[in-house]
Amino acid sequence: MILGHHYQSDAVIQFADFTGDSLKLSQLAAAQTRARYIVFCGVHFMAESADVLSSPEQAVILPTLSAGCAMADMAEAPDVELALTELRAMTDARIVPVTYVNSTAAIKAITARAGGACCTSSNVRNVFEWAFRPQAEGGAGAGKILAIPDRHLAMNTAEAMGYTPDDWAIWNPHEPDGGLTRPQVARAKFLLWLGQCYVHQLFKPAHVEAIRKQDPAIRVIVHPECPREVVHLADASGSTEQIIRAVSAAPAGSKWAVGTESNLVNRLAKQHPDQSIRVLSNAAALCVQMARIDLPHLLWALDNLANGRVVNRVRVDAAVAADARVALQRMIDIKAVRDATERR
Repeated sequence: MILGHHYQSDAVIQFADFTGDSLKLSQLAAAQTRARYIVFCGVHFMAESADVLSSPEQAVILPTLSAGCAMADMAEAPDVELALTELRAMTDARIVPVTYVNSTAAIKAITARAGGACCTSSNVRNVFEWAFRPQAEGGAGAGKILAIPDRHLAMNTAEAMGYTPDDWAIWNPHEPDGGLTRPQVARAKFLLWLGQCYVHQLFKPAHVEAIRKQDPAIRVIVHPECPREVVHLADASGSTEQIIRAVSAAPAGSKWAVGTESNLVNRLAKQHPDQSIRVLSNAAALCVQMARIDLPHLLWALDNLANGRVVNRVRVDAAVAADARVALQRMIDIKAVRDATERR
């Protein structure tokens, strides 16, 4: 079975049995029982999640092991452990980590042991609500959430839930106590890890302003990994699946400027020629790591399988996988929000 993330090029996607975002592909990996080999055309943390969720008899293969994730690399397991220790020394409130699926299996395991859950951009709001719900009502009973590793996703989601900048603080893992004082920690409902997606940082408020000046009728929809200032100016924000759903449901003649990875946007434009669909910025917004999965690497991996050799197998240590599976299963069990968040 070949899985293809939405940010892959068309050259690779054409061979995928299933396409989707991180949540959808995680669910497919968990549900797939017949495939002996799962070839994951994504990045390393996604292949780790597939290995955690699939059976021991199945092999997860990443066509090139150099396909990583810069955001996932911004949080390391020892730093997360230390952050939880330091926070517990600074406040009596219950700290529950909510970890974006864009993270290592080791951090997912730490999240589970601390009573938290993973999330995706499709269900992060519902995971936050679950985290704050009392344990007697089936929630995690959090007094505060440590959101790892993307501060923009957490910040934009918290604001959509009605929270304000007074309710969050940035946790810098390179500073003692995250660079925060006890009063700052006491005030904050959300401690936001200092991490971000470099692709979505390419989109600026000036891009939204320029596109509206050029065509006032165009609708702007952006991914919630974009900076808060960009999300404020957009008509809507949503995960890749939510963006696809919004554009696909729009009538002929609709005009869209989309703030997310270029491969997805260009594919939407091809699939909906009766609409005008473009990337929000003038320059391409490409995930370099995702692009490392190309046709030569995919062919090499498949050729080796055809010849009885398993190459680039991604394995997660059994003890780590057991805990990580708990955090991932909590993510899968908490339903996604179907539609993008309307901003205007």
